[in-house]
Amino acid sequence: MEDFIIKEETFTQFMEDTVEPFLAGRRKELRITREADKELYCVCYDADEPKGTVVISHGFTETAEKYPEPIYYFVKHGYNVCQPEHCGHGRSYRLVEDLSLVYVDRYERYVTDLLAAAEAAKQAHPQLPLFLFGHSMGGGIAAAALSRQPELFTGAVLSSPMIQPLTGTTPWPVAKFLAKLLCCMGKAKQYVPGGHAFDGKERFEDSASTSRERFAYYQKKRNAEPLFQMNAASCGWLNETARLNRYLMSTGWKHIQTPLLIFQAQDDTFVSSAAQDRFAEKVKAAGKVSVEKIRVDGTKHEIFNSDDKVLQNYWREILTFLGKEVSL
Repeated sequence: MEDFIIKEETFTQFMEDTVEPFLAGRRKELRITREADKELYCVCYDADEPKGTVVISHGFTETAEKYPEPIYYFVKHGYNVCQPEHCGHGRSYRLVEDLSLVYVDRYERYVTDLLAAAEAAKQAHPQLPLFLFGHSMGGGIAAAALSRQPELFTGAVLSSPMIQPLTGTTPWPVAKFLAKLLCCMGKAKQYVPGGHAFDGKERFEDSASTSRERFAYYQKKRNAEPLFQMNAASCGWLNETARLNRYLMSTGWKHIQTPLLIFQAQDDTFVSSAAQDRFAEKVKAAGKVSVEKIRVDGTKHEIFNSDDKVLQNYWREILTFLGKEVSL
């Protein structure tokens, strides 16, 4: 793995000269009609002699274009990849006109959309085991998807999953109450207090990444494409996040029958590590599946955007987990 991980000092050049051409030759776009005039955008890549398929569920304000490095690692190690862009993100359908605002009317929409993409990936390669990789918000959505259709997946990797978001100086119970109150007042499609439109001023020091080169690589894409410039939550999104949290912790965990590998960042200011701990313990105590939780030192929220040494161990654990499940 030490020789396989892309080095930070040559990251941008290697991505542009090697990774992007490699993936471009395998890239297929898929649009899944969910409702009238509502299409879910997906990108898919086929590996040589594939041994499995990985569905990637991205995080809050992200797009598929943030994941070429993880996609490259998966494909080079024999896994097809299917990555949908969630409702309100990137090139998928939206429920509001403001490109900076992340809004969803109900969290179940995220879950059923993800399952639709997963089912399409399974239909394309029915003989192959299907895996989920979910980061942050996408990890919370992935956990809910696992609870709804546990038979569909062979294993799941949840990286800094959003079982519960962190809400800064506002305690979570207060944030939940305010979000619900504002929605009742007809403000579901308005920014949460303090939220604002994209201004291109995000700094590496304030980001969720510990790799400056990896941060800059995607930020350049984001600055150039308005469809990638989601920036802040709506009151409705926060209210639905609270509903997702309540579902996962009260009911959802009971239905998970898929082996889990959960990564937890040491310095995470975006999602609750305590909530991840409680969720993992609930699933593990049920005794239906194996649950492994790894706390990664020296990382912030985006573990996949860490330095080379962290990524060596991170990807070794992921690929070992997938390989073990494939061989069973």
